[in-house]
Amino acid sequence: MDEVSGWADRAMKRMADESLLPNPHNFAIWYGYYSGEVPDLIRAIDLDIAASKPFTPARMEELYGKFFSFDREQKAVLQAGMRIQDALGQLLELLRSSGAGTDRYGKALQQFGDRLELPGLEQLRSLVDAIASETKLVAQQNQRLQDQLHLSGAQMEELKRNLDSVRQEAITDSLTGLFNRRKFDESLQDAAMRSVQTGSPLCLLMTDIDHFKKFNDNYGHTIGDHVLALVARTVKECIRSSDTAVRYGGEEFAVLLPGVRISDAVRVAEQIRTAVASKRVVNRSKNITLGTITLSVGVARYVPGEPVGELIRRADAGLYAAKRTGRNRVVAEDSGSSST
Repeated sequence: MDEVSGWADRAMKRMADESLLPNPHNFAIWYGYYSGEVPDLIRAIDLDIAASKPFTPARMEELYGKFFSFDREQKAVLQAGMRIQDALGQLLELLRSSGAGTDRYGKALQQFGDRLELPGLEQLRSLVDAIASETKLVAQQNQRLQDQLHLSGAQMEELKRNLDSVRQEAITDSLTGLFNRRKFDESLQDAAMRSVQTGSPLCLLMTDIDHFKKFNDNYGHTIGDHVLALVARTVKECIRSSDTAVRYGGEEFAVLLPGVRISDAVRVAEQIRTAVASKRVVNRSKNITLGTITLSVGVARYVPGEPVGELIRRADAGLYAAKRTGRNRVVAEDSGSSST
């Protein structure tokens, strides 16, 4: 209990030190950081601290949304479930009504048949009118059923599109269009499992934009966002459709390369680094060139059976080595480094 109280006290003190409101979102973030219960959050905050990034209210909301909240997806699923339940209820009621009508129609025909043994003209006319009336009623019920089935089918298609859209948004970074950390975690686990099952290689690139904070400070966050989008597009252009490119956090990107040996992964990393370095950042509104950007890249290969966190750790180590040794280079765990 004392330990839990200590984490809470540190969280409250940190909010005061950062001039943040002591609201539940901010408390959850700092409590998760000091308690060690959310390793990915710890890493994101440590990277912000290392880069001297301020913990603004906007940044805190971004951290909370990334590591604690999937409310939009949950609400969408709940709403979809309620709509499906409502549509099914209408269908079942109509089917019961149609079934009862069909059963009554059959019984009516049987009764009409019994009355046709010695019909007179007036009796026959009466029977024909009654049969026509019953037939029209059943036809109307069947038409309503058909219309409802058509409507329900359209509703289900719309729900499917909406849920697919929500799912896509839940795994996509809105700024760059790349997958987000949530999708990366899923893809990495799946790829590692396939690697173990099939014996195929698996490599990971961890990539960071060099001096991005300085670029942001000099030219503003709008230009910084354009740089992030530019790097994301370039990364996607350099990889296969079977690879997974992710905005890992801030200015850091990850690329998962299933079925690729480390020597080939290094070549992919070099291709990405070279392609990014060849781009010029232009402020189109002022028609001026702001310069170029470079990447540091770490490359690691998966050892079948190891925790996936070890693969991330080694790729990170390569990334930090690339930073320490001059930036704008690729460092792989087995093959040294290559630079411009």
